[in-house]
Amino acid sequence: MTTISDSTKNVLAMITAQQAARGQAAPAWEQMSSQAIAPAPTQDVALAKPATKRKAKAKKSKKTGDFEERHIARIANADGRVTYRVQIRRKVNDKSRSLCHTFSHLRNAKKWRDKRLAEIELHGFPIEVTNDTTVADVIADRLKRGKKLGKSALQNLEYIRDHEFGQTNVALLTQQRLYDFAGTLLDGDRTPQTVAGYMTHLAATLKWAHRRGTLLPIEAVSLAMETLWEDEVLARSNERNRRPQLAELDAILNALVENRRQKLPVAAIVVFAIYSGRRLGEICRLRWEDLREDKSQILVRDMKHPRKKKGNDVWCKLPPEALAIIQAMPRTAPRIFPFSERSIGTAYARHRDKVGITDLRFHDLRHEAISRRFEMGEPASFVAKFSGHKNGGCLYRYEHVEEIGDKFAGWPWFDRVLKMCRTLQAEDHVADPIC
Repeated sequence: MTTISDSTKNVLAMITAQQAARGQAAPAWEQMSSQAIAPAPTQDVALAKPATKRKAKAKKSKKTGDFEERHIARIANADGRVTYRVQIRRKVNDKSRSLCHTFSHLRNAKKWRDKRLAEIELHGFPIEVTNDTTVADVIADRLKRGKKLGKSALQNLEYIRDHEFGQTNVALLTQQRLYDFAGTLLDGDRTPQTVAGYMTHLAATLKWAHRRGTLLPIEAVSLAMETLWEDEVLARSNERNRRPQLAELDAILNALVENRRQKLPVAAIVVFAIYSGRRLGEICRLRWEDLREDKSQILVRDMKHPRKKKGNDVWCKLPPEALAIIQAMPRTAPRIFPFSERSIGTAYARHRDKVGITDLRFHDLRHEAISRRFEMGEPASFVAKFSGHKNGGCLYRYEHVEEIGDKFAGWPWFDRVLKMCRTLQAEDHVADPIC
């Protein structure tokens, strides 16, 4: 822009004043000069406008800076750190319940929140157990809500529930308390194998409760079990190789037959177990509808399995002697042997003890049946079709070959049992429920 000296400004001002006195309008050049001379107000306007924008922008940034995440609160700590607290509230049984956890990173907080919300949608809100919950309370809840347990697991948990240890507060469980309880069980004339059953079922129940929201130190449970195994307070069951002698079987079967008060056909079931290799519980679950007489096969329902307790149904071959005993049984119920497993087992044990035979369990009859097949020269793959083992390598523990051939060839008890089965009267044997 062109600048004007002070003398020129004075001359122009005098001319303008004279014209104003005569009432004349200022010339165009004077208007241009005055515009050039006058200070530009646009500079202030320009400065004011961005300031307004900056103020609005600052206000907007403050608003968007507010943390908004469902169920998550952003917490600025005094030391400058930022944490994220997740809190999910629900009303359960007219009581306010909440799940709360704090994280250092937002992504972990979101992940935990989404997982808990999904679990709540599927299973309902987990009720966190209060401080007065005991081991007995947790066991009672497990027996009420959990899946059906086997006989051994049920007995073990019921014993712990009724024991003094059952009144222990689960929130106060420690590795040492669990270790001491295992020692108490061991002092009660129990073997390490038996104590292992008690502690394994207890640990499984505590983990079950923890997964459903129970407040308990699950790490202490895991550490206690690891230490108990390492210190050999707990031990695996020893492999049994007990097999019955023919004289022992004669004594037991004679005692059963001679007892007129014994109405259950226990002798027939004992002989059937020796030929079929079936466990007592499996025998009492065999059904007529699962029998394939043309193929000498039968479906064994819920066969014992280390992981799959229910639904492990396996088709097994029936030796000719076992099939003959089945065919001789009266068809009076859906089950072939419609008797209580517990009643049969108790009767067997009572008559075994009566004749003075020790350490011969009913399950040892299965061992005898499988070992007998090996003594008869059959390969493991063929024996597995009778025993129900899916892996032939698991049969090695039954390969206790004592002699070559079939020691039960011509055994008189087979014919005697067939005769007893054919003369059974249905009214004399009311079917008991499976225990």
